[in-house]
Amino acid sequence: MSGIDVTIELNDQALDRALAKAIKNGVDMRQPMAEIADEWMVAVRDRFAQERDPLGIPWMKRRDNSDPGRPLLQQDRFLFNAVEPRHGSDFAQVGVLRTAGPARYARIHNEGGTIKPKNGKALSFGGRIVAQVTMPKRQFLGFGEVERQSTVEILSDFMRGLFNEGAA
Repeated sequence: MSGIDVTIELNDQALDRALAKAIKNGVDMRQPMAEIADEWMVAVRDRFAQERDPLGIPWMKRRDNSDPGRPLLQQDRFLFNAVEPRHGSDFAQVGVLRTAGPARYARIHNEGGTIKPKNGKALSFGGRIVAQVTMPKRQFLGFGEVERQSTVEILSDFMRGLFNEGAA
């Protein structure tokens, strides 16, 4: 996965305590974690379609407005297709595969920044020779209200199910 980490604070003390107790008692959390990762994946796909970040802020358009009909970050869909969900008994995540190709440029697109030549004094970029390139932030990975709501809902439903089983 790309080295982009998001820490989640649900701000729900009762749910936090119940989850901590469930994990301590060895409750298998893989099923809700899989659901959470799948929901986060839907949110990432929606961001590509809507060209918005996790907070709903539109991505910056191309500076030269070239090819206005072509979606941002989807020239060949390699980046879009490299994003995948993963989960385990104590985690859920969505990220870019740590392989060549999209993993090399996922972070700069997600976080923005300046690209400078590693060797030499110039870069070839878009058929031009330039000293550096500044990429705008077009965040597709991250944690917004959509992820928070789906996480709380999934975990709350899971915990209710545990308590209902114990009450029977």
